[in-house]
Amino acid sequence: MKLKKHFSLLLAASLLCGSCIIPQTAAAEPLIWGDVDESGEVDVCDAVLLSRYYAEDWSAVVSASGKQAADVNRDEKIDDTDITQILCYVAKLCDELGVPEEWNESSYNAVNLIKDIPVQDVSGKNTDAAFQNSQLAFTAGLMKDIIKNQEAPENLMISPLSISLALAMTANGANGNTKAEMESVLGSELTMDSLNPYYKSYAENLPDSPQSSLKIANSIWIRNDENRIKVPDAFLQTTANYYKADVFRAPFDDSTVTDVNNWVNYHTHAMIPKLIESVDPYEVMYLINALAFEAEWMKPYAKEETGEGKFTLENGETVTAEMMYSDEYQYISDAKSTGFIKNYAGGGYSFAAILPNAGVSVEEYLSGMTAESVSALLAGRSNESVNAAMPKFSFDYSIKLNDTLTRLGMPTAFSDVADFSALNAVADNPLHIGLVLHKTHITVDERGTKAGAVTLVAMTDECVSDPPKTVRLDRPFVFMIVDEKAKLPVFIGCVLDPTA
Repeated sequence: MKLKKHFSLLLAASLLCGSCIIPQTAAAEPLIWGDVDESGEVDVCDAVLLSRYYAEDWSAVVSASGKQAADVNRDEKIDDTDITQILCYVAKLCDELGVPEEWNESSYNAVNLIKDIPVQDVSGKNTDAAFQNSQLAFTAGLMKDIIKNQEAPENLMISPLSISLALAMTANGANGNTKAEMESVLGSELTMDSLNPYYKSYAENLPDSPQSSLKIANSIWIRNDENRIKVPDAFLQTTANYYKADVFRAPFDDSTVTDVNNWVNYHTHAMIPKLIESVDPYEVMYLINALAFEAEWMKPYAKEETGEGKFTLENGETVTAEMMYSDEYQYISDAKSTGFIKNYAGGGYSFAAILPNAGVSVEEYLSGMTAESVSALLAGRSNESVNAAMPKFSFDYSIKLNDTLTRLGMPTAFSDVADFSALNAVADNPLHIGLVLHKTHITVDERGTKAGAVTLVAMTDECVSDPPKTVRLDRPFVFMIVDEKAKLPVFIGCVLDPTA
């Protein structure tokens, strides 16, 4: 069990208020911020219950509405800051709860220009087969290339959604062959005129509930030097209309490193605290997407459903992993794998666990992945009982995607003949993509999943039914976090060693 901040104070508080066992009642209307146990008032028992829940005491039960009331600083996560604020309120050190803790731009050296770019009313386009197929093709292409060209086998996870959103913003600044190649990679036969409305509608209609949510944020950072970069208003208007991007003018010095990392840390809910170490002197613009996914299982694992188990690595060695056991009811399979679907609370998202058949490596399985195979696998689920086992795991992953994207079909964007004239009005200072950096984090445990992703595109001006099925994920496996409405993977990855 993790030691949490303020633990001693909360132990003392629990002694003062006895066992703090209060009958659960229906949530009051309107919501009472801090009333975690839904007793109708905020007292030390709420802080104790929340502390036990946060410290992973599985006997501490907090309802969905109780969790909503617990997020007193309105930052969309429950942590020790909420516990502290409840205690301060009980001790009469603050007058109110439920005040959002906003991302503070006032300390930034960067200046947000978005207030000068009013968002226009433009139409979105709902997800359809054409968009689904284009995004699945992009997903399959990325995974096949990454797994084929990795230097050494390792746990990996990418967010195709994060990568595509960052590249889509960038593609709106491209012209000619540069734009055509980027459109082909991102949208197959779809142009940016089609993709922009799709991405707008997709981001605005994400499944969302108190127990499971996916948050998206975009930003553009422009070097404060109009001799090198002057961004046309039309480009900024497009990114505001379709991607709701913050736009910052920044000095591109050490303060910008701090500002960018603070922005990323906030919008990934602290899952990715640092994106960049320094600013390259030739970099003049960053286009960044950040995602934060947090969801609880529809049916969490009870304490008795967890225990140590053996996980067999691809080299035949075994490691001891913390395993979670359950009965699931959605079975998936194809010619080379079996698996199961486990739903998150709210029903908007699911975890797809895919175990390659014995004798089929993760690399071999992913190398055969296509848009059609992913679509068929997810659509072909059957309502069959599955005796399932899955390890708890948590890891970070980082990759530079320049070579992958070049091999997928957009080499011009990285070359000295790239045409990003719609992004920079300084005609004698042409730009190209210098770096596409992607970082992710995932934690899967008894309660659910937390996953974050960030993608940075750096523009530079220098060239460079039957009986129950059994699926035990006790050897390397593939997984996806799936948007059930759009039927698209938001994250996709593989686990080679859950203890790594």
